[in-house]
Amino acid sequence: MKKFFLLLFAASCYCAALHGQVVPQKSGNDLKDVITRLQALSTDNVIEKAYLHFDKPYYNAGDTIYFKAYVTAGERHELSKVSGVLHVDLINKADTVMQTLILQLKNGLAWGDFALPGYLPKGSYRIRAYTRWMQNAGDTYFFYKTITVNGKSMGQAPIARTISNKPDVQFFPEGGTLVTAVPSRIAFKAVDGNGMGVTVKGSVVDNNNAEVAQFTSAHLGMGQIFLTPEEGKLYKAKITYPDGSVTTVDLPKPETNGISLSVNNSDPAKLSIDMNANKPYYLANKNKEIAVVIYSAGVVKTVKTVLDNQVIGFDLPKKDLRSGIMQITLFSDNGVPLGERLVFIQTNDGVNFTINSDKTSYASGNKAHIIVNARTAEDKASVGSFSVSVINENKVPANGDIESDILADMLLTSDLRGYVEQPGYYFNNVTNDTRNNLDILMLTQGYRRFQWKQFLTGTPTPIAYQPEVGMDIKGTLLTKAGAPVPNEKITLMLPVTGQTMSATTDAAGKFAFIDLGYTDKTRFLLNIDNKSLKNKARLMLDKTNISVPLNTGTLPEVNTDERLPQYTAMTGGQAPPDKTQELNAVNVNAKQNYRSSSLAGAGNADQVIFNKQIKSFASLSQALTGVARNVDFNNGKAYLRSSVSIAGGKIVSEPMMIVIDGAITSGTIDNIQPADVESVEILKGANAAVYGMNSGSGVMVINTRRGGEVAETSQEMAPGIVSITPQGFYMAREFYAPVYDDTKKDAAEGATVYWKPNLVTNADGNTAFDYFNQGPGRYRIVIEGIDNTGNIGRVVYKYTVQ
Repeated sequence: MKKFFLLLFAASCYCAALHGQVVPQKSGNDLKDVITRLQALSTDNVIEKAYLHFDKPYYNAGDTIYFKAYVTAGERHELSKVSGVLHVDLINKADTVMQTLILQLKNGLAWGDFALPGYLPKGSYRIRAYTRWMQNAGDTYFFYKTITVNGKSMGQAPIARTISNKPDVQFFPEGGTLVTAVPSRIAFKAVDGNGMGVTVKGSVVDNNNAEVAQFTSAHLGMGQIFLTPEEGKLYKAKITYPDGSVTTVDLPKPETNGISLSVNNSDPAKLSIDMNANKPYYLANKNKEIAVVIYSAGVVKTVKTVLDNQVIGFDLPKKDLRSGIMQITLFSDNGVPLGERLVFIQTNDGVNFTINSDKTSYASGNKAHIIVNARTAEDKASVGSFSVSVINENKVPANGDIESDILADMLLTSDLRGYVEQPGYYFNNVTNDTRNNLDILMLTQGYRRFQWKQFLTGTPTPIAYQPEVGMDIKGTLLTKAGAPVPNEKITLMLPVTGQTMSATTDAAGKFAFIDLGYTDKTRFLLNIDNKSLKNKARLMLDKTNISVPLNTGTLPEVNTDERLPQYTAMTGGQAPPDKTQELNAVNVNAKQNYRSSSLAGAGNADQVIFNKQIKSFASLSQALTGVARNVDFNNGKAYLRSSVSIAGGKIVSEPMMIVIDGAITSGTIDNIQPADVESVEILKGANAAVYGMNSGSGVMVINTRRGGEVAETSQEMAPGIVSITPQGFYMAREFYAPVYDDTKKDAAEGATVYWKPNLVTNADGNTAFDYFNQGPGRYRIVIEGIDNTGNIGRVVYKYTVQ
C-alpha cells in the first residue's frame, strides 16, 4: 500500500522532513553538499537571457523589422544589470550575417530595427541576440528567431537540409529508467527528417510478441505509453507512420533492481510526487534514507524520508511556486541521483493587463485611444517599460499557437534542448489538453542546466567572458619597425564637443578607453601626446566588434510557403510594387567568399572593390575614381564609358543603376562615407541583366558595413593624429505612424499599424496610447514585457474596424 503524505512548504524553509519525526543527518553530509552547490549555482553563475518582441510575425522585402529587447539575469527573470551591451544579428539563408547592431542596454532594455533590402529573396531568415556574458555557456542562452520574409522567388528554391528521409522516434521513461513490477510512463516523440513532429501510432509487444499496450501521438508527434514491465521480459514498439510504413524500435531495458520517480502534474493546484521501489530494491535498501531535491527559480527545497514502504508519495501545492521549469531529483542515502523529472509550473504569477478602448467599434481612419492597466498577481500596480504592437490581421494573419511569445520563450523554450514546435500553443489558451501535452514535452525534451555527475564532482568552469558595460576603443602604439612603445600618453578627442580623455600604454604598447557610450558613426581623433614620437610611431586599432561564429542548423528548415499562405497570396508572391519590380530568375552562386546584396549573388560581379581600397578618401566617388574600371564620375553619379545612347543627334551617357544594400537608390553616391562601405560590386552586360530593363547602363551594388567584418576605420590626418570612426551603439529609428482626417478612410496599406517599444506604466500601473486605424479588418493589439520586479506579462486584444 502506498504511504502518502501531504506536504506544505514554508516559504522560509528549504528543508522539510517527510515524516512527522525529524530524520537524523548523515555524517557524510552528501546531501548538504548538493544543496550548497545548487545554491551557489544560482548566485555565483548568474544566467542572462534575451528575448526580442517584434512588431509583426512576417515581413515583405523592403520592410523595416522593429523590435524591443528584454535581457534578464538570474532565474527569477529580473531585468539585467549585468550587461550594458547587446549584439543583434540578421542572418540570411546561407548562414551569413547580413547586418549587425550593437545596442546599449539600460536596465536590461533596448530597442532597434533592421531595414530589409527591397530585393531580398523570399525565404526564412534568422535573428540572433546575445551578450558577451552569455558566451560563457556557448550559445545555449542566445536568442534565436526565424523571420519569414515575402520577397521575389529567385530561381530554384533551396533544398531543405535533412538528416534522414525516415522519421525518427525516441522513447523516454519517466524518471530516467524502467523498473520491473513498477507501473511506468514512457513518453515518446516522433519527428521527420527536418525535425518537425509527425503523427504516429502503434503497439508495444513483449519478447513473446504479445501485445501489452497501444499508443497514438497526441500532439506534434508526442505521446505517452503506460506499462508495467514484467521480470524477464523485453519490449518493442511497433510504429506505423502516416504513409503506412511500419518499423520496430526496442524500448529501454527494464532494471530488475530499482526505484522510480514519477510526478503527476495534471492538477492545476498541486504536484503529486511518488517514489516506487520494486521488491528487490526495497529489501536491499529498507529503512535507508532517501531524499527529493527540488530546484526551481533559484530556490532549493529538500524532502527527506526513509524507505520504509515500497511506495512513498507527497503532494506539493503550487500556489507559492513561480511559473517555469522545476527540476525534481531523487537521491540515495549516499548522495547518488536515482531519478529525475522536469515539470512545468504554470500559475498566474505574471503581469495581468486590462485593456479598454474609447469606442466599441471603429471606422477606417478613426483615431483609437487605448487605455491599459497592469497589475501583479498580488493585485499591486505593475510598473515597467513594455512594448506594444498593433497589426491588421486581414493583411498579416497571426497564429498564436505557432508564434513564440515572451512567456513561451523566457519560461520554456530558452531552457529546453532542441527545437520546440508551436511554443505559443502551450500558453495561448491554457486547457487540460495543453497542460497534458506540455507535460509530455517536458518528458521528451526536458533540458538540464547541469549533469549531476559533472556537477557534483567537477570543478567550476572558468569565466572566459566578462560582461560588457559599454563600448571599448583599444589599440597598440608601435614604432615604425613594429616594436611596442610603453608608458606613452594617448589622447582620445571628440571633435564635435572638444571633450578629451587620456590613457597610457602598457609594457606591450597597448592602450584602452573602456565603457564608452558613443553612437554609431561617431568620429574621434586619437593623438600621440609626445611630439618627439609623432614621426616615429604609429597607432594600430583593435576591432571594436568581433562577430561570434554562427552555429548552423540550430533550427529545423521552415517551409516558407506553409508559413505565409495568405500573406503571399495578398501580395501576389512578391513584395509591394512600390518597393520592387518583376525580375528574371537567376541561379544564385552558393559559394560566397564575401557578403553581397547583389541579386546576381557573390562571385558574379565584373569587379569587386573592398573597403581597404577606398576607406581613406573623403568621398566615395573620389575613392572609386581610377579604381572602378571604365567608370567615370560626375556630381556623385557613376557612368560606364561603354554605355552611351543618341538622343536628338547628341551622344548621351546614362548613369549606372545604384543599389545600396539591395535597394535601388537615386541621387549621389557621395551621401555614403567610404569608411562605411564594405564592398562595391560593378555589374555589366549579362551580369547586370538580373536587374531588368533599366540596368542597360550597368549596376553598381554598394554593400555598407554592418559590423564584424571591418570594425575599425581610421585615417591618418597628420603624423601622430588619427581620425577613427568605430562602430558604436545603434540609434533606433522612430516608427512612423500616419495621421488621418475623417476624409481619408483607407489611406495606408502598411501591415503594422502601430509600434511603441517604450510603453511606460505609472505608479498606479496605468498607461495609454493613440493611433489611427488603417483600413477595415480585424485588428490585433499585443502588449508584452517584464516589469521592474521581474514579472512577465503578455496580452492580446482584438477588435474590428469596418
